[in-house]
Amino acid sequence: MKYQIADYSVRGSRDMNEDRIGFAERGNSVLLVLADGLGGHSGGELAAELLVQAVIHAYQSIKQSMITQPSAFLALAILHAHRAINAMGKAQTPPIQPRTTCVLCLVQDGYAYWAHIGDSRLYLFRNNGVMRRTNDHTIIERLRQEGVLTEKEMLDHPEKNRLLRCIGGPRDPLVTLGEETALMPGDTLFLCTDGLWESLSADEIQQYLNNKDLEDAVVDMLLAAESKMEGSSDNISATCLRWEDGLTDKPPLQVNTTAEINHAALWAIAAKKKAPGAPAAADEKPAKPSRKKEPETSLEEEIKNLQAFLDDYLPKR
Repeated sequence: MKYQIADYSVRGSRDMNEDRIGFAERGNSVLLVLADGLGGHSGGELAAELLVQAVIHAYQSIKQSMITQPSAFLALAILHAHRAINAMGKAQTPPIQPRTTCVLCLVQDGYAYWAHIGDSRLYLFRNNGVMRRTNDHTIIERLRQEGVLTEKEMLDHPEKNRLLRCIGGPRDPLVTLGEETALMPGDTLFLCTDGLWESLSADEIQQYLNNKDLEDAVVDMLLAAESKMEGSSDNISATCLRWEDGLTDKPPLQVNTTAEINHAALWAIAAKKKAPGAPAAADEKPAKPSRKKEPETSLEEEIKNLQAFLDDYLPKR
């Protein structure tokens, strides 16, 4: 796989930077992670840091060369990080309620998969335009989808910072999953916190990304966004990948559409996985041959493995 990766983060006019970014590579894949700790809750930076570290560790700990259920893995990592963040908050003295948003993107064999919670975004830029954008989990995003607000009007709305979902808190959140997407040469996957998209439009982001040097493009973009806010800037962070390889010849793994998933749904998926050699139902279509030659790790095993890691990772009282 051929690609460029760049990331950058600025504190803006805030007292501390509660954003966290990271990426990891292994074999035929790369993972991008971005989190924006909620400033209205104690320990936002701790929640963002724990999420990034837990997700990357889980990714690097997979024994097989291929993640056979990419979207399920991303959702699994987020949901277990959610529980880890809650446990970490309870372990503090006094207890705190750390919370964060996040967006993850996995690129594997020329396909992109992503998942998010909150108002941190992923854009897929193709041919100088936006092919995909995640939909924020906010009141104003819902109003935009209903045609009540325009993209520009969202930026000045009094409810613009009101999240409908986040990681951390009393309830397991629904994770929104993007559809499996084959990458084209020149595609750019761009992940950013709300401090960036509140400052620059998608067209302005694209203009910076036209720079051949992706690292220079991201640094210049974030500094411009910070300057544009004239002393009232939020933390601003971005990480992105520019695809420089050809169109993949690998068959798709999922052929899925945008979906939402929680812990109960993940366990239901795991329960439906048939044991090797189990007969198919009469009305069930034969499974497509797997492109993976090595033994497959079941989703149930991945859930247990990730939970074991997080149990060890959490602070002990």
